[in-house]
Amino acid sequence: MSVFGLDRWVAGELGLEVDDPRMTDVISPAIHILISRIEEARSRGADDPLVTITAKSAGGNSRECTKRMLSQLGLESTSRRAVHRLLGGSPSGWSGLLRIFSEGRHLTEVEFVYARRQVLAISPAQAVGATSRGA
Repeated sequence: MSVFGLDRWVAGELGLEVDDPRMTDVISPAIHILISRIEEARSRGADDPLVTITAKSAGGNSRECTKRMLSQLGLESTSRRAVHRLLGGSPSGWSGLLRIFSEGRHLTEVEFVYARRQVLAISPAQAVGATSRGA
């Protein structure tokens, strides 16, 4: 499945429209960034390339690189951390949407509630290239 298919899957699992600003301005660009990190880890022979994007299990340099790459989205730290947790997982045991997608399954109700909390912490107005939609 293409990254665009992944975007549709993520939007569907989160109950968002694909053209929701949180998807177009934050989550989709973050997916592309994290997929590039995963592909690089796979090309280097990582046993589990998804580990490279996690906040807990990845090495220090890998975590810092992921943080720098996500910072390119222009988000405040709260939103950047929320999108990183949403997609890559958290030390608390949340697997992250990219791992869940790779397992070929859907979110459980508990996972959906956690994921929606992360979505609510994401402010698309901060993202690079976001446009004002106010009056």
